[in-house]
Amino acid sequence: MTYVGLDLHKRYLTACALDASGTVLAEVRQMAVSLEALAGFLSALPAPVTVALESCLYWQWLHDQLDAQGHTVRVADPRQVKVIWQARSKTDPIDARKLAELVRVNLLPTIWIPDADTRRRRQLLHGRAFLVRQRTMVKNRIHGRLTAENLLFPRSDLYGRAGRAWLATAPLSPMLRSHADQLLRIHDALTAEIEQLDDAVKRLRRDHPMIERLHTIPGVGLFGALFLVAEIGSIERFSSSHRLTAYAGLVPTTRSSGGRTSHGGTGHASNRWLKWILVEIVQTLKRAPGPVGDQYRRLLRAKGKPKATTAAARKLCCYIYWMWRSGQSYDEWLADRGASRSAVCPSQPLGAVA
Repeated sequence: MTYVGLDLHKRYLTACALDASGTVLAEVRQMAVSLEALAGFLSALPAPVTVALESCLYWQWLHDQLDAQGHTVRVADPRQVKVIWQARSKTDPIDARKLAELVRVNLLPTIWIPDADTRRRRQLLHGRAFLVRQRTMVKNRIHGRLTAENLLFPRSDLYGRAGRAWLATAPLSPMLRSHADQLLRIHDALTAEIEQLDDAVKRLRRDHPMIERLHTIPGVGLFGALFLVAEIGSIERFSSSHRLTAYAGLVPTTRSSGGRTSHGGTGHASNRWLKWILVEIVQTLKRAPGPVGDQYRRLLRAKGKPKATTAAARKLCCYIYWMWRSGQSYDEWLADRGASRSAVCPSQPLGAVA
């Protein structure tokens, strides 16, 4: 049995191979990032080979390639590796040997590897979210330039027919007119790309049974439901709702010493996209009747907006966990627990693909 640690860099990688007793079998300090070079290194080692690498740079590509070649691949969480293994010196060979040693003694903290369908959903949804953010930046840029010129634009959509008609006749300076036209062209190009992605998003609707169930939560549109399914992936990997909320970065840190307990911030989210979509849904639900909105409004007065938002997102995340576990819709799950939705769905649910 051979254990290999790979330290990844953009232009090269460092490899260290250990046998079952921990003896170094081979070491390469600067190997070209190519399948041919790596295959040559691995083929010279006693089989079977277990490879360990950290989740950084091109790890997904390398994982898939090595897995296809029949190797056992373990992908480590860099933050947890740093906690477990602290060395005075940090070099590429030390980092590679560290990974090999941890996987050899079965102490490597690994991450969950999404399957191909989940990664495909994530790539599509992340791409759409990126374009929407870029379009929002362009809109804010136009609004900012108009405000700087003391031009009050109409309340209607500036990018619709009425808004563009107003903009065409507004008293803009030649420079501002040129800049506004340029930004509008960028806005329209981004909108066209988003609409193309929306067609692909709609085709994912029947990819997973939980999509329709999550769609029953007030304020969660198709895009939001797809995002939740893509980021959570498999509910079976979370043994409790607490573990899911911790994965989303919604659990405050706790310090207890000498009989005194204090609570800090939520710390680092293992999945920032999941935290983002939950917080966005809360922004839609915070004014609506129902348990999540009630939680937000109650804590808003006592704790302020950031803590109220986090607590409401945490409650929503717990609801999602138990809905997924039970296979129930939102209303069915609340009814089983004697709670009442008592809410009318917001008129514009988050993630409505329209």
